[in-house]
Amino acid sequence: MDRIQQAADGSRRPDNTQPDTGHRNESVSELIGGVIGDIQGLVRGEIRLAKTEIQESAGIAARGIGMLVAAALIGLIGFTFLMLALVEVLDEWLPRWGAAGAVALGLIIIAVILALVGKSKLSGDALRPDQTMASLEEDKQWANQQVKSVKN
Repeated sequence: MDRIQQAADGSRRPDNTQPDTGHRNESVSELIGGVIGDIQGLVRGEIRLAKTEIQESAGIAARGIGMLVAAALIGLIGFTFLMLALVEVLDEWLPRWGAAGAVALGLIIIAVILALVGKSKLSGDALRPDQTMASLEEDKQWANQQVKSVKN
């Protein structure tokens, strides 16, 4: 069946154009270029994700450092009370030293707890960008599949 196209002047002539299927006949170099462009876009996205994760990790580290500073201050206060208790014991041998010693011991226990929690916040596992690493592995597998499909 011939396709007929009507011209502006009313005459009819055969239409030699191909039907538009929505697909272009791309060469291998165009396909590879497209895959490379897609990979570049993925890498840019991964860099943005890594930046976001690093910012979140920095916030966690800042909180851990804050706890370590608080632990140091409370530990210093606890040490001060402990020294006051020792002075009381040596100076007067009165029961008032017991109260000062108990306060000092309580503050030192709090400082130890804060230091341990702060240290755990600064561990390497807490700061590792796990989402980025998993996403990069997925991107690697996707890129390998794209390259294989272009070669076929």
